Amino acid sequence: MRLLFFTGERTYLEWLNDVYWWPVILCVLIILVGLYFIFLYKPKPKTSKLTENEVLAIVNLFGGDGNIKSVSKTGQRFKVELNKIEDCNLEGLKDLGCTGIFISGLQVKLIFPFDADALTEKYNS
Repeated sequence: MRLLFFTGERTYLEWLNDVYWWPVILCVLIILVGLYFIFLYKPKPKTSKLTENEVLAIVNLFGGDGNIKSVSKTGQRFKVELNKIEDCNLEGLKDLGCTGIFISGLQVKLIFPFDADALTEKYNS
């Protein structure tokens, strides 16, 4: 295979043999990326647990303690079963940073931007 289609020109393999530094640079880059992920890349730590006051503030956004039937967690998504959906402050939840808010009947499904396992512990114990 010719690099250029003129006779007397060097072939592609001859050019690769003469320019020997390209595999060295490629290997060094791969090693540097590997070392970055091994030694320097740290995943984001989970935020600290919610305090009792923060849990009460979240409960108040759902309409108070008497409005919540149960709270469950599947993966990152929380499912809150309510007595009356009208008492839930959805705008307050959005302002809190909750995403993926989905209302189905008397259930509110959402994802909190922090570790809200204390909320499930309060209602499952």
